[in-house]
Amino acid sequence: MAIDLTLKGVQITNREATPRVLNDPGLGEGAIEKCAYGHIASVTAALSITSIIRLVSIPSNAIVTDVRLSSAAQTAGKFDIGLYRTNGDGGAVVDQDFFASAVDCASAVVNVDVLNESTNNTLAKQGLQVWEAAGMSADPKSQLDVCAVVTTTDVTTGTGALALRVRYVQ
Repeated sequence: MAIDLTLKGVQITNREATPRVLNDPGLGEGAIEKCAYGHIASVTAALSITSIIRLVSIPSNAIVTDVRLSSAAQTAGKFDIGLYRTNGDGGAVVDQDFFASAVDCASAVVNVDVLNESTNNTLAKQGLQVWEAAGMSADPKSQLDVCAVVTTTDVTTGTGALALRVRYVQ
C-alpha cells in the first residue's frame, strides 16, 4: 500500500490554489494572538440556574484558539460557558453552552481548557470566525460576551473567584 506524503491542510491548499484563495488571518500563516481576561472576585452565594456572569468580550470576527476556565471551590455549582450579545446590543443568548456544558465547579478548577468541551464548538468550526461558528446568520460586527451561566446545579455557598482567559486571532 502506497503512502501519500503530500497531504495538505485546507489553508495550505487554499494558498496553493489557482487562483489563490485567501485564508482568514491566522489560519495557515502567522498571526498575532490576542488575549482577553475577565474575572469576578466572588461568585454570589445561592446563585440559581440561568444566572449569567459576563466575564469577557471578544470581537465577533475573532477566531478563538483557547478558552481557559478557573474557579475556586464553589461548594456546589455547574456552569455553561457560552456566547451572548452584549447588554448594549440587547444581551440575547447566541449559544449558552458554545464552549462548555455543565462544568462542575464544586471543587476548584484550575486553568482548564474548555474550548471544545461541549459538542457545539466542533473541530471543524474552530477555524471559523466566532459569529459563524456559533451559527449566526451574519457578522454583527460587534463584541460578543463570553459568559458563565449557572446550569443544572445551583451555586450553594459560592463566594469563590471565577475567571476566563480567551485567546483569539483576528
